[in-house]
Amino acid sequence: MKENRGRNIGYFAIKLVELVITLLLVSFMTFAAFSIIPGDAAAVILGPNATHAQVEALRESLGLNRPLHVQYFSWLAGAFTGDLGNSTSFNVSVSSLIAQRLPVTLGMSIIALIMVILVSYPLALVSSRRPGRIADNICSVLGHILFAIPPFVLSLVMILITSSLLGLVTVGNYVKPGDNFAGFIGCLLLPSFCIALPKIAMTFKFLRSSMIEQNASDHVRTARSHGLSDRVIEFKHILPNSNVSAITIISLVLSDILGGSLIVEQVFNLPGLGRLLLTGISRRDFPLLSGMILYLALMTVLLYFLADILTALSDPRIRFK
Repeated sequence: MKENRGRNIGYFAIKLVELVITLLLVSFMTFAAFSIIPGDAAAVILGPNATHAQVEALRESLGLNRPLHVQYFSWLAGAFTGDLGNSTSFNVSVSSLIAQRLPVTLGMSIIALIMVILVSYPLALVSSRRPGRIADNICSVLGHILFAIPPFVLSLVMILITSSLLGLVTVGNYVKPGDNFAGFIGCLLLPSFCIALPKIAMTFKFLRSSMIEQNASDHVRTARSHGLSDRVIEFKHILPNSNVSAITIISLVLSDILGGSLIVEQVFNLPGLGRLLLTGISRRDFPLLSGMILYLALMTVLLYFLADILTALSDPRIRFK
C-alpha cells in the first residue's frame, strides 16, 4: 500500500513539474519572439508625429530599454502574482482585460463541451451496437461531413439560416451575464452549437472505435453468456472501460474548442478573448499579447494535466509504468 501511494505521488509530481516547465518555455519563447519582431511599441503608442526624445522617454518609463533577460524575469515575477503588466492600447491592466472578456469565451466553451458529451455518447452507443449496419453507416457519414466543415464556415451558414432567412437570431446582440444571465446563455447557444458540431463528429469517431473494441472483449462476451442485458453491459462494462479513451479525446476537444471559439466570436461579434487578441495584434500591444498567449497556454496545459491525472485514476496501470 505504501509503495503504491509513493508511486502515485511520484507520478503526479512528475506531471506537475512537466506543467511548470512547459509554461516557462512557452513564456520565454513568447517574450523572446515579441522582442525580436521589428517595430517599437513606444513609437506605435505615440504615433508617427512623436519625436525621438518622446519615444525614448516612453521607452524608459515602460522599461523597454532594459536588457531582454531583465525584462523577462521582471515580467515573469509579475505573472506569478497575476500582474501581467498594463496594456498599451487600453491603458489598463492585462489581467483585468482578460477577466472582463473571459466569461464569453469560457461560457461558449463550457456550453459547447456539454453539447459534445450529450450528443456524441448516445451516437457512439447506437453506432457501436451493430457496426456496419444502417444506423452505424448513417452516423459515420454524418460525422465525416460535420468534421470536414470549419466552425467559422458553419457559423456563417447558421447566421444566414437563423438570422437572414428565419429572423430568429440577431447577430451581435450580446447580453452581459450580470444584466441577464438567461439572456447571456441564450446569446451563446448558437455560436456554441457551431463550435460543437465538428467536435461532436470527432468525439463520436473515437468513442465508437473504443466501444466497438470493448464490445468484442472477452469480459463482455462472458457477461453476455451469463445472461446480462445489453443495457447493463453497456453501462457497467463498456462505458467504464472506455473512460481512458474518452478522457483523452475530451481533453483534446476542449483545448480545440478554446481555440475555435476565438474565431467564432468574431463571426458572431461577441466581446470575448478572440476580439481582444486581434486588437492586440493590430495595435502591436505586446503586454496584452504576451498575457493572452500565456493564459491560453496555461488553460491548454492545465487541461492536459487534468486529463493525465483522471486517466491515471481510471487506469492504475498507467501510473505504474
